[in-house]
Amino acid sequence: MKWPTIKRMDTKNSMRLSAILCFFLFLLPSMFSKDMIHILKKGETLYGVSRKYKVSADAIMQYNNISNPDKLQVGHKLRIPSVYTVQKGDTLYGIARSFSVPVDELLASNKLNRETTIRIGDVLHIPAIETKTETTVTVSNLPVVVPASPIVDPRMYKTRKIDSTVIWPVDGREIAYLSGKLYGVSITSDKNSEVKTVSSGIVLSTGPYRGFGQVVFIQSKNGYIYVYGGLSRMNVRPGDALSFGDALGVVGADSLSGKPQLYFMVYNKDKPIDPAKAPRG
Repeated sequence: MKWPTIKRMDTKNSMRLSAILCFFLFLLPSMFSKDMIHILKKGETLYGVSRKYKVSADAIMQYNNISNPDKLQVGHKLRIPSVYTVQKGDTLYGIARSFSVPVDELLASNKLNRETTIRIGDVLHIPAIETKTETTVTVSNLPVVVPASPIVDPRMYKTRKIDSTVIWPVDGREIAYLSGKLYGVSITSDKNSEVKTVSSGIVLSTGPYRGFGQVVFIQSKNGYIYVYGGLSRMNVRPGDALSFGDALGVVGADSLSGKPQLYFMVYNKDKPIDPAKAPRG
């Protein structure tokens, strides 16, 4: 099978892919304001974690106030700072506005100044937006602590019976359709279940997205873009040519529900479609 080169494919479909990526880059951070948390496992190093999330080790150390990474132990919770890869036409002001952070904070977080020129491919750390975790009020001179509201999942679900005649990316125990700002399906499976492609194609982009773990974008020969989210580990990288049934990685635990969930979305001409009706093979 002959595939167009990545360069040609990017030129032909860059606007289409950009529209989808913009949703994940700009809208999702507003839906999920909490930090992404990585729990250190046996054998893992800070450097390995930094490569997994495409964030520098120095940024993770600074974000977590770590002075000596050699003292980290299994079970340590690391907060992963948000990052953004500079695209064509980006400006520091535009990026700051998109993530609703003051431009001065963006500059300080990346040790830049207003005269700095950013280039396509540069990775910028997005400073966290501070939110109050609790409020203290005084009633009759006695301090009363009002706890923060519980984290509410911004995604809306409608559970349906799994159609056994449809090929899904992972063996599932439950499936739910997402609605609202995001349309697709959430498939509850077993932790570390293998995720496989339902259509051949070229890997366009990979990386972590807040609230959705590791995400893989694949474009098929007929132009459909398949989005696989919720992975804890990926086996692919941008530019890989994949066949139907190839392994992408394994399912991880959802950051809010704690359940092993795969998020599966399909786009055709910039618009989301029912993943059950998307072409297979």
